[in-house]
Amino acid sequence: MTKVLNQLIFYVILIPIIGTLLVILFGFMYQPWLRLSKDFKSELYPPDAFIKKQSCILERTIVKGYLNVGIIEDKLYLSHTSPLNYFIHPLLINLDAITKIEPCFDFLLGGRCYKFFIGDPHITILILAQDLIEKLEEEYGDPIFSNKLGELN
Repeated sequence: MTKVLNQLIFYVILIPIIGTLLVILFGFMYQPWLRLSKDFKSELYPPDAFIKKQSCILERTIVKGYLNVGIIEDKLYLSHTSPLNYFIHPLLINLDAITKIEPCFDFLLGGRCYKFFIGDPHITILILAQDLIEKLEEEYGDPIFSNKLGELN
C-alpha cells in the first residue's frame, strides 16, 4: 500500500510541480523572444543569406548554437533550431525597428559584438557577434547593418 501511495504522490503532485517549474523557466528565458514575436512573428522560410547554428544574447538570455540568422528584404531573420522551434516562431525584424546600434565586447560570443536596441518603445536588446554580422553582409551583398550603424551614430 505504501508503494502505491508513493507512486500516487509522485504522479499527482510532483510531476505537475516539475512541469510548472519548467514552463516558468521557459517563459523567463524566452520572454524577450516572445515579446518580439508580438510585432515581428514570421511564417517565412529561411532566406538565401542565412547562417545556421549561431549564438546571440537576447536581453540577458544567451542562445548558444541554436540560432539561425539571415537577411531577407532588408530585414533581420531569426529562427530557433531545437525542439522548441514548434513553440518559438521565427522573427523578421524591420531595420526601422532597430533604434540604436552600439559596438560592444562579450566573451560569451567570442569578442567584438554589436548591441541592437529593438523597438520604439523599447522591446529588447539583441547582441550579435561582429563576425556574424560581417558574414551576413557578405552573403547578402550589401552592408545593411554597417549602413544602419552609420545612420544611427
